[in-house]
Amino acid sequence: MDYLLRSILLSTVVALSGCNNEPSPATKSVATDDVNLVKISGDASFIRLTTQEDEKWQSIMTAKPSGWLSGWFYNDCKAKGDMVVTGQTLLITSRNSDWYDLSECSTDLQINLPRDASVTIDQPAFKADLQGQFSGLDIDTRAADIALSGSAQTVKIRGDAFRTRLQFDDTTQPEQIDIAGRALDTSLQFPKGTAVSYRIHAKASMFDSKLPNTPNAKPEILISGDAVRTKIR
Repeated sequence: MDYLLRSILLSTVVALSGCNNEPSPATKSVATDDVNLVKISGDASFIRLTTQEDEKWQSIMTAKPSGWLSGWFYNDCKAKGDMVVTGQTLLITSRNSDWYDLSECSTDLQINLPRDASVTIDQPAFKADLQGQFSGLDIDTRAADIALSGSAQTVKIRGDAFRTRLQFDDTTQPEQIDIAGRALDTSLQFPKGTAVSYRIHAKASMFDSKLPNTPNAKPEILISGDAVRTKIR
């Protein structure tokens, strides 16, 4: 009886690990030449956004094996998410492995956009690296690691626990940076001579700023949460 049960379980694992109902390739791509807004939703993903004019404007979705089990039950990863351009809006929905897929595939997004596009991300968890000039960033998450090197006119981030590293250049002066959540680790760096105004609301806070709080100055920094660590340079 035990032998029969073990045989059934093993057969089930092998069958499920080999399931491949979607004939999707490992990589998908769409052109982003006329895109001025990208909306990213769905499952957790690794996101890289750039505005490089000397590179092709396109969005590439790649599925890659990840996790300990992928080394034992490898199944070719398929890009199961969707990417579609509607007008000037790029809509991306990320989909990772099903619970029974032991290859544990994750989604990587590499997106190069025209300058001054807006970015919206609504995912439960992700890691994002943004390099370039953006119009606005609007992010809603539970847990994330977010890095920006460049510029954005407005930044709005909402979530539970996340880390942000925002380094602004002198391309475009941000108007408002609004960050709120439960547990926050935030670092903001501005060009030399930038005047800023800020308000920090927290139950527990560690605050370190090399820049004075200048009333009515732009950018205006609003940070609120339960446990907040903030560094401004």
